[in-house]
Amino acid sequence: MSIKRNLFYFALLCISCTCFGQGVTESNYSNKFAIALNGSTLGGGLEIARNLSQHFNLRLRGNILSIKDFVQEIEVDDANLNVTADTRFLEFDLSLEYLPFKSSSFKVIGGAAHFSDGKTNALATYDGTLEYGEIILGPEEIGDLELTLDYNGFAPYLGLGFGRAVPKNKFGVSFEAGSFYLPEPKVDITATGMLAPTANQAVSLQEDIRDYRWFPFLNLRLSVRI
Repeated sequence: MSIKRNLFYFALLCISCTCFGQGVTESNYSNKFAIALNGSTLGGGLEIARNLSQHFNLRLRGNILSIKDFVQEIEVDDANLNVTADTRFLEFDLSLEYLPFKSSSFKVIGGAAHFSDGKTNALATYDGTLEYGEIILGPEEIGDLELTLDYNGFAPYLGLGFGRAVPKNKFGVSFEAGSFYLPEPKVDITATGMLAPTANQAVSLQEDIRDYRWFPFLNLRLSVRI
């Protein structure tokens, strides 16, 4: 009889230890914060996250991408069309990640971003001459063309990934893939010389690209729980 009683007490002790261990683990994890470094298709950024429950984490993030003086040469009639482009994106987003499975770090992310600086400038200049019979036109007569695309505004976001925004351990690595739906772009064209009439095509070009607003987002992040 004493053996059964001892086994019963031992079982109670094991259950109590297990529950206490789970409670400590959950307590150590719940309502915690994390900071993270991001490397993505929007450049680099910082993030702060807060654990809300076992299935939800809230994130606030900022990213910046800057590309200056990207040069592309296109050969046209034995001369070069030089295109110099500058791109800058500055965005801040607030998102909620949902982890449906307790035993997996798979997550679904939804949120919204504000692009306070989402602009691309491209300047095209013709490096050569054009001949029309006895008339020779140089770069100054041909002129140049500058195109500006502006995506400033709010953009919803949806993505999938693996890894918690607030890791269970001290450090965590996560990956996500998703897309921003950018605001409708504003197009501006300025041109000089023979290319000057091209500036009148800005409205038509804006209408043509108004539906090209999905911006793919791939992100790798390293987080530290605090």
